Amino acid sequence: MLDFANLRIDNVDDLVATLEEELGGVSTQWWNANKSVVTGYLRSLAEATMQTRLALANGQIPPEAADMIMSNQKLAFTQTLQFTKFMTLVLAQQLLDAAFKVIGWVIYNKTGVNLAPSLVQPAGTDAS
Repeated sequence: MLDFANLRIDNVDDLVATLEEELGGVSTQWWNANKSVVTGYLRSLAEATMQTRLALANGQIPPEAADMIMSNQKLAFTQTLQFTKFMTLVLAQQLLDAAFKVIGWVIYNKTGVNLAPSLVQPAGTDAS
């Protein structure tokens, strides 16, 4: 985690390295929060599909029931894809927020001018 209040960057290489560090951290947090959810959904759908096909093949359910079940599973899969697309957009927004936070702090620490009003200031400082 970066110490934004004491962030001192004097050249582009340092800025790029700092951005890489912050964006890497945001991406890792996002992946850790979402990897098990999507994997769990897909695993559950795959298992349900296999069970439906097996039940149909063994004559435990009629073709009409299998059709209805498979249709619902297709809807669930489509919903999982939509969730994944949405969460990818959330990641993109988090990455942009992180990049602008770093740049905002660099400017603030160099000039004292807060061009990013959403910066959270350490206690006892003024970001006017």
